[in-house]
Amino acid sequence: MSKQFHSPPVSRVAIWGLSALILIGPVAAAELKDPELYKQELLAIEKRLDAKLKELDEKLERLEKLEATAATPVMPDSVPQVKTEETKPVQAAEKKESVKTEAKSQDRFANVSYGKNGFEFRTDNDKFSLAIQNRLQVRYANPFDSDPRSVSDLERDESTFMIRRARTKLKGHAYWPWLQYYLQYDWSQPVLRDLSLTMDKFKWAKLWVGRGKVFYNDERVSSSGNQQLVNRSIVNDIFTVDRQQGVQLFGNLFPGSWHDISYYTGVFTGLGVGERNNDDDHMMYSGRLQWNALGGEMPFSQSDIEFHQKPALNFAFAAATNRSRCTAFETDSRSCRDLPGFNPGQDGQYRINQMMEEVRFKWQGFSVQHEMHWKEVVDTLKNQGDPTRKTNLMGGLVQAGYFPHYIFPIIPKNLELAGRYAFVDPNVNFNNDRQQEGSGVMTYFFNGHLNKVSFQVSHLTVGNKSNQRYWLQWDFSF
Repeated sequence: MSKQFHSPPVSRVAIWGLSALILIGPVAAAELKDPELYKQELLAIEKRLDAKLKELDEKLERLEKLEATAATPVMPDSVPQVKTEETKPVQAAEKKESVKTEAKSQDRFANVSYGKNGFEFRTDNDKFSLAIQNRLQVRYANPFDSDPRSVSDLERDESTFMIRRARTKLKGHAYWPWLQYYLQYDWSQPVLRDLSLTMDKFKWAKLWVGRGKVFYNDERVSSSGNQQLVNRSIVNDIFTVDRQQGVQLFGNLFPGSWHDISYYTGVFTGLGVGERNNDDDHMMYSGRLQWNALGGEMPFSQSDIEFHQKPALNFAFAAATNRSRCTAFETDSRSCRDLPGFNPGQDGQYRINQMMEEVRFKWQGFSVQHEMHWKEVVDTLKNQGDPTRKTNLMGGLVQAGYFPHYIFPIIPKNLELAGRYAFVDPNVNFNNDRQQEGSGVMTYFFNGHLNKVSFQVSHLTVGNKSNQRYWLQWDFSF
């Protein structure tokens, strides 16, 4: 098969200029020494260039004749069509447009960094971002780990090393910076703890959809990694609304004014995170109203590791109601739980009404927090006149912490001392059943809440019996 030749377009001026640069270079310096000699050299170069150009023209003419006379028969079914010079610009334009389209459809990750949220990736156009963080919490407990709810719980002897928490978090935004996503998986249980989307476009109104914590009280909403003590108080398991699946609307109103207000409201299935469907047609409803009296809205995080130069003070009130077979919750594959003393419920058996008030304060390394809880459990299967139809529970806590370095410089700057008192009355109509906790903790922060070691001693009481519990814990995020 004959080959088709294509003569490349040649510019005589370009060839002359290139040749001139090559040939003139060695004699350029002679111009200043001997102008007459330099003129003769230029004339000789010009003659040589003319001869070369004449020879090149003859070759190009022969190539054009050969290309014109070359016959290339094309068989429609067996030989591919040869592209001509006329199709090249069109195809080149199409290819260029295709490359542009492909570049627009691909968002390359160009920015990679490491920060407080772990390894962070971000596209050039900031349409997508992803932060990956892992967390490991290792604990030694003696003589037991869980909070005692009975005298027999106090008598346990279970000296234990454990991986208390092992979690992976993914967070970032997609398509728009205000469309944020969050995922958290716990490998130690295991369970999908969080999976949510938040439309964070307006500070005064943000929409949260998915699975996660109900914005109810600080002790539960604050991450277990951001606690001031090793773990939450004995109040948490009894009064927590925990994680649910549903929708929440929240925001901050009048920021910076004396009536700076934050609000949170939500509607949920009401069975925790372990169930796909509701057990009846009743939903869980919750609401929280917070007055940011000083210093604006504080995040849900304990200890004044930020060292507030100005005092920050928040007051909050929250309430929730739900009807289901659950009297308590825990983030687990079986999240619907029964309070001690309550039988497993039937679908829609228990009506839960509860309220909470809260105070938080931080200033120059000092922090204090207070919560008071009330909860009513109504067994709807019992008659109205039955005195056991309603059970009222009370509980509360107060805790405080300080970095003593600011008074005694000899003490390490990152060392905090804190204490807590908490109580639970599982039935206000009964005596001698109160559960109490008195704890003291010493925490050294290597890198804030991301890397810290804590040692805690707790005096725990159930009725008239008591015992001590010791915790040593390393909480490490990377």
